[in-house]
Amino acid sequence: MNNRITAKIPFYFKGVEHTPSTQLNLDDWAKRSQGELPDFCSVIAQENGIGSYSYELEVMESSEIVFEDPQGLAVQFYNETEQTFDFEGFKQFWLAQQSFGLLNTISQQFWGKDLVANSVEHQALMAAFVAGKND
Repeated sequence: MNNRITAKIPFYFKGVEHTPSTQLNLDDWAKRSQGELPDFCSVIAQENGIGSYSYELEVMESSEIVFEDPQGLAVQFYNETEQTFDFEGFKQFWLAQQSFGLLNTISQQFWGKDLVANSVEHQALMAAFVAGKND
């Protein structure tokens, strides 16, 4: 799936409005991160040609990061009013979706049927899945 969100840091420098941004691939982030968020300032600065020792970066670092244009499952975790994104909620949901897909494959392979969400079979397979990950 293509789950993305745009991170943007609007700021004024020398009377000119700047709105550097980057698009974050949330699938890649959820897969690779241990819960830590990217250093948005550094990523946005680098992708937008803002030098690492510039005054623009200093102003940018003191400005608020806003999020916009969620795509895919990201829409469910985006607060349009506050322009914020629930990264932890997204990651939990994404991981649950991924594990359900794996468990459904096992259900089809061994029982010849699709797994029903929250069924006894789903709960049993999930318990075994979690126990296996914790060993």
